[in-house]
Amino acid sequence: MGTRLDVVALTAVGLLLAASASAQSPAELAAMKAEYRRPAGLPAENRALADLGRLLFWDPRVSASGNTACASCHLPDRAWSVTEAKSRNDSGKLTSRKSQPLVGLGHAPSGALFGWDGRNPSLEAQVKSSVATGAMSARETGNPVKVEVVEQRIRDVPEYVEKFKAALPGAAITLDTIAQAIAAYERTMEPGPAPFDRWVAGDEAAIPDAAKRGFVLFNRKTTCFACHTGWRFTDDKFHDIGVSKSDRGRGTALKDDEAAQYAFKTPTLRSVALRPPYMHDGSLATLADVIEHYEKEPVDRPSRSPLFVPVELTEQERGDLIALMQSLTGAPEGEPAPQLPVGK
Repeated sequence: MGTRLDVVALTAVGLLLAASASAQSPAELAAMKAEYRRPAGLPAENRALADLGRLLFWDPRVSASGNTACASCHLPDRAWSVTEAKSRNDSGKLTSRKSQPLVGLGHAPSGALFGWDGRNPSLEAQVKSSVATGAMSARETGNPVKVEVVEQRIRDVPEYVEKFKAALPGAAITLDTIAQAIAAYERTMEPGPAPFDRWVAGDEAAIPDAAKRGFVLFNRKTTCFACHTGWRFTDDKFHDIGVSKSDRGRGTALKDDEAAQYAFKTPTLRSVALRPPYMHDGSLATLADVIEHYEKEPVDRPSRSPLFVPVELTEQERGDLIALMQSLTGAPEGEPAPQLPVGK
């Protein structure tokens, strides 16, 4: 998590920009657009491993119940998230949080933490945690399943055995190597090329004027840019923005860190229009509700992010911000489910 000095400095920059909003010039706009220029897609470091991970991601055999795949909670046409307010665990019970979007995670910076509360230091750890949590939730059904059972299911599929040999020669099929493969695949989940990308690249007709105005608002009058920064529209950090009253988020692990209490990871805004409801708990139904949240006086507590500076918007400005976010949806998003290998 960034230091208090970092976020206060960013807030000061945002307020200075807001004060100079009327001084907009073509050069200033070009400089802002450059901050959001999309890089080239990341090639898979091990294509065979990523291809194997794609199958495993969609395979319900990689779960305690044998019925829940990673794709059950991360839908490709919803930016690898879900449209329900809460996700269900492997035993079918509602959890307290919504699945995070996976799109663009391959570009996360070195040292980034994963999960709403940052409990996982890598995508591999995130996968292992999900499988282990599923095994624990299986106890709720009265039919606990050990992780070894999940591993053996994959070993019993001849096609998986051959694919593991090709991707990771000499390595055994274990939860570690299963997670390694799925994480390799997750790093290939690029957001689809969006109208916003074409506009940044120079196509002025790619997005409507409302979205262009929304972009300036995003980077000037509001401080949205401070957390939703860069082409992925996330700083990969954790902030308390006053949504939670009980779930302590990052503070669950960092009990003595005042700034970590009620803090959750900044989600990417890529394809955000595809995945309502919003926030870690799905408590805000629409993008309009999200904007309204940031217009309200934030909750007063020591952990509150100093980046949360309430702003007063007009109806047109609210619509402009929504138009900007709608321009971040790529085409196409996601991919069809693969044909899974058949077991013995």
